[in-house]
Amino acid sequence: MAKTPYYLSNDKDTFNIKEEAVKYIRNWPWFIITMFLFISIAFFYLKYTSVNYKTVGKIKILDDSSKSLELPNGIYSLFESSKVNLENEIEVIKSHRLLENVVKKLNLNVTYFEEGTIKSKEVWITPFKISQIDSIQKLPENQYFIIEINSNGYNISKSETKEWKIDTHRLDSVYSDLPFLIKNTSDSTIKKHLGKKYKVVFSSIRQATMKLSSKLKVNHVGKSSDILSLSTIGESNLKSETIINEIINQFDIDGILDRQLLSQRTIDFVDGRFVFLTKELDSIENNKKGFKQNNNLSDISLDTEYTIVRKANTFDEVLQLETQLEIAKLLGETLDNQDIFNLLPANIGLENVGINGLINDFNLEINHRNKIIKSAGINNPIILSLENKLIKLKSNILKSVIAYEKQTKTALKKANKVNHKTNGLFSGIPKKEKILRSIERQQHIKETLYILLLEKREEAAINLAITSPSIKVVDYAITSSIPIYPKKVNIYFIALSLGFILPFIFFYILFFIDSKIHNKEDIVLKNKKTPVSGEIPFFKDRKILKGTSDNSVLSESFRLLRTNIDHQLSNQSDFIENTGKVIYVTSTIKGEGKTFTSINLAVSYLALNKKIILIGADFRNPQVHSYFNVTKMAKGLSNFLNDTQIEYENLIVNHNFSDNSNLKILLSGNIPPSPAELLSNGRFEQLLQKLKKEYDYIIVDTAPTILVTDTLLIAPFADTIIYVVRSRYTDKKLLTYTNELIESNKLGNVSYLLNGVIPSRLYGYNYNYGYNYGYDQTSLKKPWYSRLFNRQ
Repeated sequence: MAKTPYYLSNDKDTFNIKEEAVKYIRNWPWFIITMFLFISIAFFYLKYTSVNYKTVGKIKILDDSSKSLELPNGIYSLFESSKVNLENEIEVIKSHRLLENVVKKLNLNVTYFEEGTIKSKEVWITPFKISQIDSIQKLPENQYFIIEINSNGYNISKSETKEWKIDTHRLDSVYSDLPFLIKNTSDSTIKKHLGKKYKVVFSSIRQATMKLSSKLKVNHVGKSSDILSLSTIGESNLKSETIINEIINQFDIDGILDRQLLSQRTIDFVDGRFVFLTKELDSIENNKKGFKQNNNLSDISLDTEYTIVRKANTFDEVLQLETQLEIAKLLGETLDNQDIFNLLPANIGLENVGINGLINDFNLEINHRNKIIKSAGINNPIILSLENKLIKLKSNILKSVIAYEKQTKTALKKANKVNHKTNGLFSGIPKKEKILRSIERQQHIKETLYILLLEKREEAAINLAITSPSIKVVDYAITSSIPIYPKKVNIYFIALSLGFILPFIFFYILFFIDSKIHNKEDIVLKNKKTPVSGEIPFFKDRKILKGTSDNSVLSESFRLLRTNIDHQLSNQSDFIENTGKVIYVTSTIKGEGKTFTSINLAVSYLALNKKIILIGADFRNPQVHSYFNVTKMAKGLSNFLNDTQIEYENLIVNHNFSDNSNLKILLSGNIPPSPAELLSNGRFEQLLQKLKKEYDYIIVDTAPTILVTDTLLIAPFADTIIYVVRSRYTDKKLLTYTNELIESNKLGNVSYLLNGVIPSRLYGYNYNYGYNYGYDQTSLKKPWYSRLFNRQ
């Protein structure tokens, strides 16, 4: 028989986003349930989770230049950047030493919780206060006490069930085994909190300090800013603000104490240096005094000037005396060598008045003699008298010159001594000046240092007295009104996301590992050449059509199947009118619904007033009898094929429906030992030829193809074969086997029938839009959520 040219079209044979989305949309109730579940979890989580708020305080570190009383030295000093090392200041703020002071000041090693029905809430303000005593430090870590307020006072229970009952009038009483005292804040406050329970947790100072350090965050406000931001996160806004403000206060006090300590140490150092410098200055001044006395110095500059003048004077004196001595020698030589009656040189620079007077007198007498000689002659007695006088004068002059020369030599010798001494004093001046200047330099250094230390002492004393703050508080602790954790929007968003993502992942994995056939597209993708004749909706129980008057969805789906089968048969090249058509119904494995399909297809053809016979040809696992309440041992086809004496007419079973329609049934009969040989003996083909003359449609329920060869042996006798695959049951890999049978012509004129399809997946738009119009809608199995929403 020729293959049918009838195919169902498929627009897309590749990945279809819409189809993939529809698979998830079909499971929308699970998405809604999961999202509702996570939203509920988020709601209760937010309701019972402690809300934490962020508290921030800002301070500006004041450097020494900003606290100094000095004026700027120049215009550039106005634009100098801060010299504060903020990293060092951050480490100081977070130091264990400073935070320990905060813990001790605020008693942060004691934590108060108000007990609730489900959760406990940390509180800062309580109707009582714990007064710690020394024994509290001996408690183990995280030791806690439950304090219940009642009308008589407090009922205190220890974590090890030890109890104390304390009267409000005996609060100051010390209990030997209770490591603390409890005090009221006020009677009115106690009355407001009657019946409340508080959990008081004690920890060590070290543990509380480490906890505070871990929660404290100190950051720069900006890269070029010298402002620090101190922040912490906690349940109690008031507690967080108190802690931040106290940290700021302790940091300021620490800075002030550091400056005061520095100032005090400066004062102590300067005072100690003053004693030493005073002694050194006294020693230097005494050395200076002794040096001046020993060297006859008053002022080195004046003494130097005097010595220079004295040196010049002695030099001039020596020079003058040497000149006079030479003149005297020259005059003496002249007196010795010159004629007695010649004039003597006068005014030659000799500074002796007596000699100069004698020379002048001598020269006057010479001139007088010469005049007399000219007038009276040389022999004049006056001449003789004058010559005797001249001889005496010349002798006196010579004696005077000799005496003057001796006197000059003596004066010169004395002047040379003075000059030598003066030169010695002058040459010693640089050395003395160097020594004196060295002494004065030491004196100046010590005096300058003394004055500098005196100024520093005054500055330190002023700083010690003023105690200006080390910081400027930009903002005291402020708590944000928006909780830092948990954030409702984020929690609900995460809940919605998880509510959507988790079922999505679940279904994605489910679809990924799912190898079952679900819709006709799965069949078409595996074999585009083999048509899909129809889809049968899923029913929980096995269901048979009521008869020709059945108007259920099941009936309509088989009408569509019947129509498609007739269309396939009519398009076959060897189609013959008025001849019975043989329709096989088979499957790959058992359980896919071939028997169910065979029976209902036969009933559907009854509605056309056609003569129909249903044959059970599955000898190995016969199921047709179970639908009609007939015993499995009833005789049927196997008996006919095995015994030539039996006529098939005697084996036919009639089944009457409520509308009086009648279905002829030839059951499988007894299970034969070798069904394949039985079907191959020729009697089955003869039977079909007889039935084709008597009936319009012969519908044969055959055996599954993958288990046995029974169906393949009788496949050539069929006009068409309905190959049943079951949605969510048949593996896609089995279609490969079916395709091999079709391509190898072991099965001909095959069309697929998809059985057990969820109603919402039937025929795409045909069933999605009012397929149930006019039919019995109760026959369809509705999902639980549809039944819930449609409940009257």
